[in-house]
Amino acid sequence: MRHVTKAALDGFANRFKPDVQSNENALVLTGGGARAAYQAGVLQYLAEAFPEAQFPIVIGVSAGAVNSALLANHSGTLPERVDNLVSWWSQLRTEDVMEPTSSIGFVRRMVRRGGREEIGEAIPRQGMVDTTPLRVYLQDKLRTENGQLSGITTSVEEGRLKAFAVFATHYGTGQTVTWVQGRNIQEWESPNRIGINATITVDHIMASMALPFLFPAVRVGDAWYGDGSVRLTNPLSPAIYLGASHILVISPRYERSRSEADVPSVDGYPPAGQIFGLLMNGLFLDTLDQDIHALERINQLVAQLPKRHRMGLRPIRLLVIRPSVDLGKLASEYEAGLTGVIRLLARGLGSVSTKSPDWLSMLLLAPEYTRHLIEIGHLDAARQHEQLANFLSG
Repeated sequence: MRHVTKAALDGFANRFKPDVQSNENALVLTGGGARAAYQAGVLQYLAEAFPEAQFPIVIGVSAGAVNSALLANHSGTLPERVDNLVSWWSQLRTEDVMEPTSSIGFVRRMVRRGGREEIGEAIPRQGMVDTTPLRVYLQDKLRTENGQLSGITTSVEEGRLKAFAVFATHYGTGQTVTWVQGRNIQEWESPNRIGINATITVDHIMASMALPFLFPAVRVGDAWYGDGSVRLTNPLSPAIYLGASHILVISPRYERSRSEADVPSVDGYPPAGQIFGLLMNGLFLDTLDQDIHALERINQLVAQLPKRHRMGLRPIRLLVIRPSVDLGKLASEYEAGLTGVIRLLARGLGSVSTKSPDWLSMLLLAPEYTRHLIEIGHLDAARQHEQLANFLSG
């Protein structure tokens, strides 16, 4: 039998009892690379059906940090902000994210770098691809001023936004750092996790989505950061710390049935692509599912207690929207259109040998694929119209 330590209970208590009680909606957008286009589709339906919906707290990590920034930095109505997000994903291409490099050029660069650095070091220290195009693209789409997302500052000052937050991993200390821009924000600290006030810039967004090894680390201040999903064990915590009473989570992970989960995705020895996909899912999505499960259990426990015995704890209303189809398996239908470095990686990792190339679905920045994900997200949200209506009604 597993024992729950006092420290663990105190940790849950702190998460469910923020310093400032409130009744506010939070939107949490997780990572998943190109699969985050699914989130745009869900939000597209939400904006059509509930154009007056408000989310004073917006939080994102990895690719979800880009989605959340595009929403929070826009000063228009919810439908206008979502239209901007959908347009981003409908047009995004690989060359908008990374410097286009042929397969031969990529191999030559790897060999040349390896020769200059330590013997046997196969992965270049500055990342396998150059993400300068993404920085330029974000600066243009977010209309930054000296790198700052001025729209967020304006929304906070005018009261439309209480808090905007993104996560990143501090490579020097191993801590998960949550940067928060908002009003009356109290910083927090827990084991390997801290929340600090910041004026959000493109650097913070780039750091949150800097995939280990593939994308270069990003310098913010005097430290180097990478993808916020690397050690993020409680992705819902910041929303609760910031006072959310209702949390809408849009996850790009398909929830398999037991019968589906028992069917192997490969025959024989697993190719590198299969193993890499499992690692990516572990980074981006597994911890979210665990945190959702923990929150639901604690909600049940708190709800059974008389209010006078809750010691200030409160239930957190949670709605999770997921894909109705496996977005990893869907990616295999678009693999033929890959070019350059991504095609080389796909072949080298053996993506054709697995029925669910999850890692490929995270890097498949093909408009045909991302538009398909937007359509799926829109349909899935429409199917959950009643749940969304109940959630937004408070």
